[in-house]
Amino acid sequence: MRSRTWIIAGLAAAAVIVAAAVTVDHLPGRSTAEGSTTTSSHSSTAPSPSSNTPGAPVTSSPAPTPGGESDGPPQSKRFTTEVIPGAAGKALPKSTALPEPVSNPLPKTASAVGALAKGYPTSLLPATPHSSIGTSSVASQGQHLQVSLTATSTMTVTEVLAFYRTTLAKYGMYDTASPALGGATALTFKRGVDAVTITTSPVTDGTQYVIYGAFTAKN
Repeated sequence: MRSRTWIIAGLAAAAVIVAAAVTVDHLPGRSTAEGSTTTSSHSSTAPSPSSNTPGAPVTSSPAPTPGGESDGPPQSKRFTTEVIPGAAGKALPKSTALPEPVSNPLPKTASAVGALAKGYPTSLLPATPHSSIGTSSVASQGQHLQVSLTATSTMTVTEVLAFYRTTLAKYGMYDTASPALGGATALTFKRGVDAVTITTSPVTDGTQYVIYGAFTAKN
């Protein structure tokens, strides 16, 4: 009798447990939570409409260039048009024409001993300072003039030649070496067809020099 009572009591307890389990399974809160979990799982794996829908516009970012910067419009070179103040409109100084060695009217033919001949071109071929004149002459024919001078100076050979370099440069006549005999030193100065030769020789207490010039008047 006692055994049957325990069996019946055990069956009744099992039935109560089963009924409780069925009741919990049908509660509203549990169904909603499980439904949300399922829906969330499906929506996380669903494809994006914007990337798979036919006809949807496709947008893309510009390809990055090496260094992380995107391509942009090419940059044009810039050239300055700035005018330096004072540079525009500044005229160059006018050059002064060099004087001609000789010009018309040419002097008449003349010569002298111990002095400069009448009409001798003293501005073009002056005697050096501290000179003693030996002979001098001028000879003209048409547009041509010849000039000669012999003299002795207390200046050295170098000083005499430097004196005539400076004097003749004012007329645009510059020197080159010229052949000379007996230890003499000679220079020839030229400008176009005009020419002057100066020959120097060392003597006691100075320099003996000889000048010969040939010129053509241009006016």
